[in-house]
Amino acid sequence: MENNYIKFGIIGTNPENKLATKEELIDLLKKHRGILTNSILDYLNSLVELEFSVVRKNISTEEREILSELEIYKKIATYNIYHRALQLLEQQKQPLDIDNNGRLEISVQLENRRVELFSFDYQNRISLRENIPDEYKTMKIGTISLYRSLQNEDIREKEINRVLRKLESLYASHNPYPHRHSVVGGLDFYWERQHKERIEELEKKLTELESKKELTEVDKKEIELTNDIHQLLLADYGLTNEDFEERKMTKFTSAEIDRMNKTLVKKLPNLTVVDQIHYL
Repeated sequence: MENNYIKFGIIGTNPENKLATKEELIDLLKKHRGILTNSILDYLNSLVELEFSVVRKNISTEEREILSELEIYKKIATYNIYHRALQLLEQQKQPLDIDNNGRLEISVQLENRRVELFSFDYQNRISLRENIPDEYKTMKIGTISLYRSLQNEDIREKEINRVLRKLESLYASHNPYPHRHSVVGGLDFYWERQHKERIEELEKKLTELESKKELTEVDKKEIELTNDIHQLLLADYGLTNEDFEERKMTKFTSAEIDRMNKTLVKKLPNLTVVDQIHYL
């Protein structure tokens, strides 16, 4: 039955990464009779029929690792993740926006705020690698991203204090480059521009952080909705919050740590499940 609460926005597709249809996967399973064991064929058929999620541990770790190297498994796993997410979220009475461009993105509009609920990036990206043979096919299934918003006064207060210290330092800093009236676009000009932009960025962040001392009704709705769907998807995957580990920042990164967002990760063969936490 069509769900009138869901709006699809198909932005574009890449023929190399398009989802296989159910009929194509059934035909593919038939071609693998005599190649794969009956128990594995039954398991793969259950995935195509969306009886359960491919993320669930319904086969041994060894079997999953072996299957993850097969193209048939990649196609079936991608189909399963994509369609089970839609199947589960169709049950929600909240109007949803769904976009697909090699990345399934499901979100909801709460007044003037777009809130992410789920995404599945199944697009193969190997552009950073050179001299890739035409016949090369990655077995990477993709990345599932779950989202939830939480209220945490302690984290917010620590972030307010950090931003205040940073602003105090910026207010007290002076342009180290001599001003030259005859030079347009000199080092002094770029320093002043970047300095001003950084201050404005932090002042805006400070205002936003201080505004969260009292949650709005939209904030409360975001927390409730994201956590309900987060728990729904976790249950479907047979996972708990304890199954995830915090993503470690590489020692080479120069990016400033965003304390109001945390990324947790669960690694599976050729598949990553990410838990994106946003603190209000």
